[in-house]
Amino acid sequence: MVLAAMNSDIKLAQSLVDWWQIAGVTWDFHDTPNDWLADDPLPAARSTGVPRSDMPAQPKPLLPAATVAKVAPPPVAELILPEDLAAFQQAWREGTLGLDGGDGVYLAPSGPKRPRLMVVTASPERDDRETVLSGIAGTLIDNIARAAGFAPDSIYRGSFFPRLVLDSRAAAEHVDHWRRITLHHIGLVKPEMLVVAGGETARALLGHDPSQKPPILHFLNHGGRTIKVIVMRKPGLMLHRIVQEKAMAWQSWQLLLVE
Repeated sequence: MVLAAMNSDIKLAQSLVDWWQIAGVTWDFHDTPNDWLADDPLPAARSTGVPRSDMPAQPKPLLPAATVAKVAPPPVAELILPEDLAAFQQAWREGTLGLDGGDGVYLAPSGPKRPRLMVVTASPERDDRETVLSGIAGTLIDNIARAAGFAPDSIYRGSFFPRLVLDSRAAAEHVDHWRRITLHHIGLVKPEMLVVAGGETARALLGHDPSQKPPILHFLNHGGRTIKVIVMRKPGLMLHRIVQEKAMAWQSWQLLLVE
């Protein structure tokens, strides 16, 4: 038993040695012992003969105020947006309009210019492909549009942010930037009426969120035009409460037909 225990200890020690050698650490030998736990010796005194403890501390000279350079903040780049809808959509797809805090590919808006209706949702949905609202949420929009008397092909589909938003805090710092872009986008599309989908989108464009209140008609004065606006819940959220949400959305869309 004693021999087995000794062999086990030797194997353990050898495995530790092998580990350090594989790591590139070699042995270092000294003929004289060294007390590795002892305090380091004090540094030698200066040649002036005055012990270091008696020498007064020499404060570092302060720089004159005039020598401290003031770094000016970088100038804010002016936001220059394309004045042509096709060029705007191209810049959107290429991701050159600015930071957005989103994730994945840039999904372009789609639809006719000067449409009867424009839908602006918060961001592309997870199942959208190539264009905004091309997945199941877009199908829901089509069904509501038909029920309210709008042909789906007369609707322009866009989003506030160009990419899927996974972290709302990362996107929040870019809201003001994309509010300007969205208003410019609406001005290029020139819709007769506007549907804002999602409470966050409504707060950004209208200053408040009426998406969970009884349907009411709003108006957006932009580009010398007054556009009828209604607010609905984000389509992706409506899929989980389809009966109640679809009924409320249909009532909201009906308000757009009121002269």
